[in-house]
Amino acid sequence: MNLHKPLNANASSRAKLLCASFNQDQECFAIGHEHGFQVFNTDPMERRVKREFSDGGIGIVQMLHRTNYLALVGGGRTPKYPQNKVIIWDDLKNMAALSLEFLSPVLQVLLSRTRIVVCLRSKIYVYIFSSPPVRLSVYETADNPSGICALQNNRLVFPGLTEGHIQIVDLSPQGQERNLVSIVRAHKGRIKCVAVSHDGSLIASASETGTIIRIHAASNTALLHEFRRGIDRAVIHSLSFSPSSNRLALISDKDTLHVFDTSPLSESSNRRHILSKVPLLPRYFSGEWSFVSTRISDLRVGKGILGWASDDCIVIIWTSEGMLEKYAIREKKDLHTRKATKGSASNGSTGNVTIGGLGDPSNEQWELVRESWQSFDGI
Repeated sequence: MNLHKPLNANASSRAKLLCASFNQDQECFAIGHEHGFQVFNTDPMERRVKREFSDGGIGIVQMLHRTNYLALVGGGRTPKYPQNKVIIWDDLKNMAALSLEFLSPVLQVLLSRTRIVVCLRSKIYVYIFSSPPVRLSVYETADNPSGICALQNNRLVFPGLTEGHIQIVDLSPQGQERNLVSIVRAHKGRIKCVAVSHDGSLIASASETGTIIRIHAASNTALLHEFRRGIDRAVIHSLSFSPSSNRLALISDKDTLHVFDTSPLSESSNRRHILSKVPLLPRYFSGEWSFVSTRISDLRVGKGILGWASDDCIVIIWTSEGMLEKYAIREKKDLHTRKATKGSASNGSTGNVTIGGLGDPSNEQWELVRESWQSFDGI
């Protein structure tokens, strides 16, 4: 693998992906394309399954852990299945095992071992994973053209009926019996992105403004963190919790990758404004900023999909470019050396220059390093 190969080289020969998604523990991911789907191990990236169809493409593919079941929806120039139909594919038998049909296009499908969740533009359907599937409930949402929803450990999250609200549903048997649905006013603007931690305890959300990410407790909806991505409006493409749920990564159309510490405030390594402890100031000053970030090449033209290979390794799948990148979170070994060098500079600088009250980014303890990239050429 040539790490110095230009990112835009042979762009015309790269795979034309239609979709990509990680499984529940992010140890695997699946991609859909014009002629079928494939499944890969995340780290190292190794192909495990390759299925090609002669009669069309796959626009949505979702894995069920490492089992032989996947949810498929047709897509591309010639969809294999109608785009208002969900197919539960049994890869052991190499055939469709179940199907669900709707009156409008399916925008997203989520799976657990006991539930099938189908997202339409203004409704969320929940089914028992059985043969045939049994419908449990239907939830109304605000207009949701991007199919925004997330599911982990029986916690289902999606936009509410009111702009800026999110709904949290407990899909466990106990929760279904009590019909537990929590509504949280998370933002003022329309919900753009949501994520659920692996243990189901934390809910992350961002609005179309893209400056604030809020973390709520799933159990009681309490606001735990208010993260600031930046001060300029941005479109957040993806949010993802690390395997331990102690970190949250995001990417946006500002060509940056940010990582936040989701530990309690007293233990968090996130940056804070120097005026954060002054009372009665606007909330801007009390917000938390990412403890590490990096700029991603502006050659990207599509939306990245985030996952984690470990708590210290972030994976991004770029569907438009047909490639995967890995970024490692590392502690800066030469931090003290560079501080001393700055302090003794001939211009008299102390090395404590502040930027917007957050301090000099070069003095941060952590850094994001682009470790490798790999193309999906030849699918």
